Amino acid sequence: MPLPVDLLTRLHYLALVSRRMGGSPLLAAPRKKLPGGGTELTGYRDYAPGDDWRQIHWTWCARRDELLVKLFEGDADRHVYLLVDGSPSMGFGRPPKLQLARRIAAALGYAALADLQRLGVAVFAQGLLADLPPLRYVARFGRLLEFLDALRPAGSRTDLARSAEAFIRRFPRPGPLVVLSDLYDPAGFHRGLDLLRYAGYEPRVVHLVDPEDARTSLLGDMQLADAESQAVREVTVTERAARRYHSLVADFHARVGQYCRRHGMVWMRFACDAAEDDVLLRVLGARRAPPAASPGPIPPTQSGGFGRNKKVDITGVPR
Repeated sequence: MPLPVDLLTRLHYLALVSRRMGGSPLLAAPRKKLPGGGTELTGYRDYAPGDDWRQIHWTWCARRDELLVKLFEGDADRHVYLLVDGSPSMGFGRPPKLQLARRIAAALGYAALADLQRLGVAVFAQGLLADLPPLRYVARFGRLLEFLDALRPAGSRTDLARSAEAFIRRFPRPGPLVVLSDLYDPAGFHRGLDLLRYAGYEPRVVHLVDPEDARTSLLGDMQLADAESQAVREVTVTERAARRYHSLVADFHARVGQYCRRHGMVWMRFACDAAEDDVLLRVLGARRAPPAASPGPIPPTQSGGFGRNKKVDITGVPR
């Protein structure tokens, strides 16, 4: 489904509201002490070879015969990144999870460009499927919209670790990185996020879910087909097996939050059928999220910070 034509006007308004509320938590980064410039003088340190001589505190040098360099606090020229899951499982849901991922990516991209940050975007499945070189300035937002509008579910099994390795080679300069995915990685999505953390990036997670994943009520003999590998299995679903499945879904979502909280990651979870305006307000920080609920059936939206079972598409009927 194409992105709506009025999206730019809505995002401009949301970005203004977001800025007055302090900005998006998914794009935020701590202010750093900069030896060569900034907006606020915060202190001094010893001169080191390679420092800008214009930042030397010459008055102190004349009095104490020591070279000190002024330290400023401010925002350096930052790169921010969006890593969008384009695997086949993102095509499930009503509307598809990928549709919501595209809208969120557009909102975050606009906010980053409006804040004069450099924005890089990549799409992954079993590896990187496509990427958009870093952009700057809102005038380049049209290129981002064209890139997102062309996204369709593709690839095969999700491999976030392999995708992370390719992403690091493609975008070698670390910075805040927002991962938009359903996190259905057979090997566990934590491997990919760990690689990104160790490489110096600052991962944040937007977990997109289909509420129907937790509402399976079919019983009997049927065939289950993996949504990505297309592997087919004949199984007998009993009431006990159905309860076990529901428990595994709740456990999966609980572990996503536990992992993100343990590593101090910003984490948000949204159902694909959630109200779009509400989702965009929350990802941009223009509306605060409610307290995270205890693990259970997936609510419309939830905010907070390892995926074991792959999503399956029920293609058969009881025999």
